[in-house]
Amino acid sequence: MPKLVNRTGFWLIVVAVTALAVPSVIRSPYHIHILTMIAINVLIASGMRTIMTTGLVSFAHAAFVAIGGYASALTVMRLGLNSWVGLVAALLAAAVVAVIFGLILLRLKGTYFFIATTAFGELVTLIFIRFTNPFGGAAGLANIPVPTSITIPWGFTIVFESKIAFYYLIVAFNLVLLSIAYRLEKGRMGTIWTGIAQASDLCGSIGINVMLYKMIAFLVGSMMAAAAGAFQTHYLSHISPDSFGFLTLVNYLVFVMVGGSKKFVGPLIGAFLLTLFSEALRMYEQLALYETIIYGVALILSVMFFPDGLVSLPGKIFGWYRELNKRGGVSVPSASPNQSADIELSQP
Repeated sequence: MPKLVNRTGFWLIVVAVTALAVPSVIRSPYHIHILTMIAINVLIASGMRTIMTTGLVSFAHAAFVAIGGYASALTVMRLGLNSWVGLVAALLAAAVVAVIFGLILLRLKGTYFFIATTAFGELVTLIFIRFTNPFGGAAGLANIPVPTSITIPWGFTIVFESKIAFYYLIVAFNLVLLSIAYRLEKGRMGTIWTGIAQASDLCGSIGINVMLYKMIAFLVGSMMAAAAGAFQTHYLSHISPDSFGFLTLVNYLVFVMVGGSKKFVGPLIGAFLLTLFSEALRMYEQLALYETIIYGVALILSVMFFPDGLVSLPGKIFGWYRELNKRGGVSVPSASPNQSADIELSQP
């Protein structure tokens, strides 16, 4: 009988059911806020990992979060359209920018790609700071409205003014976008992405359009970041360029690396644990000042001791347990019935 879902799919279902059930147990607005930020960070980190499956680490990822946030906010505040049109505008803006700059950036490899994407991220931030109209300059945009209410047939209306309603909204979109990313990765597309990461030149030599598949991964990851940026902007009702600098990008990278970049659930684990950790640090003002340093140390320790991330920890523990059992066991050579009387076991 064929498996309906693999192990990763099973755990994703468990996470989804748990995420939907949590608000029925936790009612505190503060805790719901933390869970909402975790969901937003999960979407950002998962988008970054999608790009990493091709062997590239995009240091422009925070810029696409900003592009999505500004595109949605400006659509609502300047054009007077609803937030759902703003979400579409965020995705389209990210797609257009990803395609235009991807045609240039994705031709680069290694250090050159890192430098180019870092420069692109800084360029986007400088544009938002330089042009007060329409981006609000360094101060950014404030009083951004919450998502437009949804009217369901039979007169039922969902209003997103409460934290619980917004939490369910971002979880629902997470399920949709992560499902799409998961299906892409587990299909032929994901196989080609992995092949490009391992041997780009070889893939090109057998007729695979490496540039096209890199572009698709870059496009999907950037649009996921833009969607998260749009939701974050409407949730926090404020956006400014200093929220998307290089240090923010490092935090996104830490989410992926600490959780585990080789497994789909890695960014979910990293974003969950490190967002909780970040909120815990805010309770201690002095420690909060060193948040980026602590994140950096966490990244170094993860690379040194858990290069595959925390997602590999259960397997490592099981391996250590088996190794200890092997070393602790005593193997006694088998003897025939006639020889058994002649064998003496030495006492310690």
